Amino acid sequence: MKRIKFILLLVISTNILFVGCSKEQDSKDSSSSKEKIEIPLTDYGFYHNEALDLYYKKYDGIDGKTAETIIDEMTAELKLKYPNEFKNISTHDVKLAFKNVDPKNFNIDTFWNSNKEQLYTSDKVSKRLGNLVDKILENDMNYNQSMIEIENFKSNSLSKKENSLTADEQNKLIVFESVLKSSNQYWNPKNTVMKMAGKPGSKVIVGDTLGALMFVYSGPMSIIAGGICSLFINEALPPYQTPLEE
Repeated sequence: MKRIKFILLLVISTNILFVGCSKEQDSKDSSSSKEKIEIPLTDYGFYHNEALDLYYKKYDGIDGKTAETIIDEMTAELKLKYPNEFKNISTHDVKLAFKNVDPKNFNIDTFWNSNKEQLYTSDKVSKRLGNLVDKILENDMNYNQSMIEIENFKSNSLSKKENSLTADEQNKLIVFESVLKSSNQYWNPKNTVMKMAGKPGSKVIVGDTLGALMFVYSGPMSIIAGGICSLFINEALPPYQTPLEE
């Protein structure tokens, strides 16, 4: 009889242990499925366009809103559609950079020039990449001219073996080009998603690319920064007739 009781207790204990382990494993599997997904640098352009598309689908412009409010709105829309990609993202640095910016009177040249020295000092953007940005802005380059300038920049850097691009600089250029190409597609007049037909093209395209570049160090926050720059420039500048490059 004692032997039978012992066997029954052993069976019950084993079942309890098995159920406990199963629940723990299920919990781990569930937790694993909700882990943050790392966004490839080459996909930053795609999510940049998604940020703009989602914002314009829900909100009718930015009139009467502060930069902080707009940043929160854009971030919320991205988190809603891509919860794992933008999980636990902090927008602190972006909000700080745009703290004194009037969304309806935004100027990308002023924004870049007022932030670049701090970016150099903190090693968030190299002076060499900064010089590339300066050249693009000072010469008011459009999309095609900017792409040529980037290719020339990379070629010149490759020819200087003793002073070639660092891994960090290469990663930032990947984001730079990804956002530049995607932005050009988004603001193309043929894109039916675009909400503000007739607004300036090249300035918006180059501007949001610079916004993304300035925050690559922070990961996905760079996508939001680029989207915010694009949104602000588009809303701030008046229409003009020059068509976009395809």
